[in-house]
Amino acid sequence: MIKLNKSMKSKLGLALGVAAGMAVLFVPELAFAQTAPAGDAKSIGDVAMNASKSINGVQVMIQGACYMAGVALAGGSMFKFKAHKDNPQQTPLSTPIVMLAVAAGLLYLPSLMSTAGQSLWGGAQKSDKVSYDYSTYTS
Repeated sequence: MIKLNKSMKSKLGLALGVAAGMAVLFVPELAFAQTAPAGDAKSIGDVAMNASKSINGVQVMIQGACYMAGVALAGGSMFKFKAHKDNPQQTPLSTPIVMLAVAAGLLYLPSLMSTAGQSLWGGAQKSDKVSYDYSTYTS
């Protein structure tokens, strides 16, 4: 890791501040809330629906990260098995075994999500779509 002295830190902070200021100057939507046009007002239910739609993307991202990390750890454990075979004093056997166990857990985790949903909330859960119906609530 590179250590920065005080003058480098202050120059870096100044550069980041200028970059943020320029972004706000040229793209003001990043800094200011804009009013909705007449007749296009958003209710709290609409905001909640938009938030629930974005949860789907987060779930897919987590599942993809689990698969990628599981495959990477499985490959890394194979290299550790080879390193243990070459020099058992340097690499203990527990290292590749633990890596392989964690890889198996990560590869199994996405399928566990739907099963856990069925166990917690009952019924058939769809892990690929999260939605809420606000029309049943009356005031």
